[in-house]
Amino acid sequence: MRSIQESLITRLKVPTRKGNKVIARRCNKCGNIRNPPRTYCNICQGTEFTEVIFGPKGEITTYSSSYKRKATDIQRFFGNVRLFADNGEDSIGVGGIFNVKSIDELEIGQKVELLPEEKYNIFKLVEE
Repeated sequence: MRSIQESLITRLKVPTRKGNKVIARRCNKCGNIRNPPRTYCNICQGTEFTEVIFGPKGEITTYSSSYKRKATDIQRFFGNVRLFADNGEDSIGVGGIFNVKSIDELEIGQKVELLPEEKYNIFKLVEE
């Protein structure tokens, strides 16, 4: 597995969300998808990209919980979701918070939807 340190210079100053959809970039040379978008491809070093939009539908790949320590202990549920592009072939992994009351409500492979939140990725469960 490759580990590449990226500088703040290579990060683009563009929005990575449009409502309840995630904006990523596909390298025109090798097809690698970058999220968040960067100025170059980390596989082939290409600099020509096409915008790809993912979501809002996805499915849970991992989940866990933690407590926020303040005056009241609030349990938070978070994890990763695989969001799909409109073409049905491409997908990306995105981390976020689940909008549920109990961890017993979560299941790997369960369908979720990304909510239109500006600051955080928040997912709600979707009935199939």
